[in-house]
Amino acid sequence: MEHQRCIECEEIELARVRDERPRQTMPIPYAALDGFPAGKTPRELTRRRLLQWGIAGTASIYGAHQLGWDQVWESVAHASEAATDKCLVLIYLAGGNDGLNWVLPNDANDYAAYVTARPEIHRAQGLSTAARVGSKPLPGPGGAALAFANTVVSANGGGDTSDPRFKFAAGGEGYGLDTLFGDGTGGPGSDLAIMPAVDAKQYSLSHFDNSDIWFAASNDQNTKTGWLGRWIDRNGDAGNPLQAISIDTALSKSIRTATNPVCAIPSLPMSGFMHSQSGFGGTNTDLNPQLRDLAALQAGAGNAYLSRSRGTYGLAHTTYERIKTLNAVASPIAYPNTSTLSARLRTAAMLLAANLGTRIITIHWGGFDTHTGQLAAQDRQMAEFSRALAAFRADLQARGIEQRVATLAFSEFGRRVRENGVGTEAGTDHGAGGLMFAMGSGVRGGFAADWPGCELNELVPTNNAGQGNLKVPTDYRSVYKAVLDEWLGEQDSQSLLGGPTIETLIRGDGYAGARRLFK
Repeated sequence: MEHQRCIECEEIELARVRDERPRQTMPIPYAALDGFPAGKTPRELTRRRLLQWGIAGTASIYGAHQLGWDQVWESVAHASEAATDKCLVLIYLAGGNDGLNWVLPNDANDYAAYVTARPEIHRAQGLSTAARVGSKPLPGPGGAALAFANTVVSANGGGDTSDPRFKFAAGGEGYGLDTLFGDGTGGPGSDLAIMPAVDAKQYSLSHFDNSDIWFAASNDQNTKTGWLGRWIDRNGDAGNPLQAISIDTALSKSIRTATNPVCAIPSLPMSGFMHSQSGFGGTNTDLNPQLRDLAALQAGAGNAYLSRSRGTYGLAHTTYERIKTLNAVASPIAYPNTSTLSARLRTAAMLLAANLGTRIITIHWGGFDTHTGQLAAQDRQMAEFSRALAAFRADLQARGIEQRVATLAFSEFGRRVRENGVGTEAGTDHGAGGLMFAMGSGVRGGFAADWPGCELNELVPTNNAGQGNLKVPTDYRSVYKAVLDEWLGEQDSQSLLGGPTIETLIRGDGYAGARRLFK
């Protein structure tokens, strides 16, 4: 049976700005990614000078004003002089991710209620078997109330992230959410914060409506700017569109601004010459050595056209050799594959390491709208996300910039506690209280938000097995406030986010210091 998708769902499309076209497009020179090797004087930042080494990609720029070439690259070059600002990577798990099957209840009463509500798709306690994925209790203060599903636990930690059925690349046996979570104390090495049951206090179970609430941080449908877009308007640069980047074909609503420029970049393809036959069952052939040898041949006397042609080949090959090093790190990073999430995280790491004044990067990945066939679809996504997130962390470390990058992941809502369907077709409907993650060495890891319980009398509405949702003890704006205040240095997050007074984040592990989400 083909799995049916929700009638509303083009989940990732909902995250993109579609009622505003880019004001302009602009090529991204390789020279900018390479740190402006010829210099940063106005003479070296002209269009001709910067483009002589080729372009890495194209940025679609959104903002209130048209920008000139010199204005943009002089702003970027100036920003690269002080590459110490903290940065945020925002990952949207599109479709309404079922957090209850990632981080599940482990307390005896809660777990019994969870199994009763989910006879087909629940996780076992302990090691996985051929019949059912197991789970591993969270260590640290308060963590025993919850457990990681083994599909997010590293192979070295006894989990399934390297299970052969996922066909991931070798070398990631130590990658998983458990390795990021560490001992759960929030100290050194405990760099993943788990936040269950987070949502808007006035939530909707419509993809359209609740995703807009999360992106804008507002229940007012007239609010067009994103929560991070407003931060860029208040704290950003009027000339640098690379200060906030959506790695996508269109801008994320979360960084939509009113005035300052931001941009969308679909990808940054590498240069060089390849003969690709992979689409036809063949292999790719690297032609760069042949182009190098051809360029080295001297043209005959008086043959200016051939000389110019071979000089062009030589320049292209030299550019390829130089640009290859932009993606290189000291040791290979074992991303699970080359699919969308891994590719975009690699691009994010490269952009952040290039010191272009980038403060925010957004990535959309999905879909998680698992009304039917949940286990087959979600288990692979869980393992891929866990491996890719840990690989991204290792990539940032290898580039020497991890200490100034934090990552925040969310979905527009969670799923109902009770499953629907039978057998392999079992899934879950839209529900309240999604799962959030924050990662980075600057993050105070551990059990970082309150868990409301999932027994029948704890649900909303109470004692309603069919329609019961998790209570929402944590307002998503409390998490946003912590990110703005504690990481990005915002002085007045209340006015920036707007709405009712924002509550301070209450952690599930009992920590109540001044900085709740970051060290």
